[in-house]
Amino acid sequence: MNLPRLLSVARADAPADLLLVGGRVVNVFSGEIEPADIAIAEGCIAGVGQGYRGVETIQLKGSFVAPGLIDAHVHIESSLCTPPQFARAVVPRGVTTVVADPHEIANVAGAEGVRYMIAVSRNLPLDVRIMAPSCVPATDLATAGAALPAAELAQLARQHPGTLIGLAEVMNFPGVIHADPAVLAKIEAFGHLPIDGHAPGVAGTDLNAYAAAGIGSDHECVSLEEARRKLARGLYILLREATNARNLSTLLPLVTPQTNRRICLCTDDRQPADLLGDGGIDHMLRRAIASGIDPVEAFRLATLNPAEWFGLRDRGAVAPGRRADLMIFDDLQSPRARLVIARGQIAALDGAPCGSFTAAAPPPAGPATPIDFSRVSLRVP
Repeated sequence: MNLPRLLSVARADAPADLLLVGGRVVNVFSGEIEPADIAIAEGCIAGVGQGYRGVETIQLKGSFVAPGLIDAHVHIESSLCTPPQFARAVVPRGVTTVVADPHEIANVAGAEGVRYMIAVSRNLPLDVRIMAPSCVPATDLATAGAALPAAELAQLARQHPGTLIGLAEVMNFPGVIHADPAVLAKIEAFGHLPIDGHAPGVAGTDLNAYAAAGIGSDHECVSLEEARRKLARGLYILLREATNARNLSTLLPLVTPQTNRRICLCTDDRQPADLLGDGGIDHMLRRAIASGIDPVEAFRLATLNPAEWFGLRDRGAVAPGRRADLMIFDDLQSPRARLVIARGQIAALDGAPCGSFTAAAPPPAGPATPIDFSRVSLRVP
């Protein structure tokens, strides 16, 4: 980024690359709707206010401008798509960043599967940030073919700084609570980065131990009581609406003026019919607003909050210096993206993708483990 030029545009001394005129900014900092123009340069927001000029100008005519949406936890493989095709589905709905756990491909292809997801996610309008899969294999009984010990996970983090941003959901919560050395080695390797949790039903002293290990979030709450006790022990709560696990309606009462800064939205596992039908994070956002949550407060759950939890401080708000990832829409009570801007470029218009969604190379093949059918019996006693 050319910082001197960005500052020149911010001072209104030079024209912006793109100027959005006459918008109404969803300000997730102040909680207000702020009439303002938005000057974009070098892929970032240079200024918010009046007095700017641009090489290219778009008249918004009163449309709302919100930060691009962030999915706080998703397994892209559950969409049955490679990252470029997944991006084609979610970017037109206003999603510009996802925090992905490539657990499924890693279970089969190991570290090579993680590297594949990183490689094919480059240069997309969707910014894919990766969390290192913490439980490969998922259990000692699994035979998918791969294993990722702490040393290999740490190596991946060193090889991909900034892209691999933390340790994904630590599903082996008994191993955490009872200090299994192999599990703790993974946590210690990522102690300086966000560590996501997965601890269904854990409470009391077990929850204290889980949180004390340095795990900072949980997306497995199925009751309001469970979510409240985990939030009270310092965990970010990721409200989930997947294809197979639908917890949003149950957990939305957790969102109050006292708690809303510690809550994010995630889809976890969402399959094509749901992504292309109702949508993903955008669908959850509309549901939250329809439940009575203030629209600006609802946007925080899908923008500023996940940006802060994952240390992505260059996004999550419409403000100077932040990435120009923007969702533009016309109805504050039922937001549906009309225009999506990613890194200062038009990425989708009227529900259709506009950016470059590069075709992906085939994913790596996992080890083909032959089955000895002479040892298999399907007889039912």
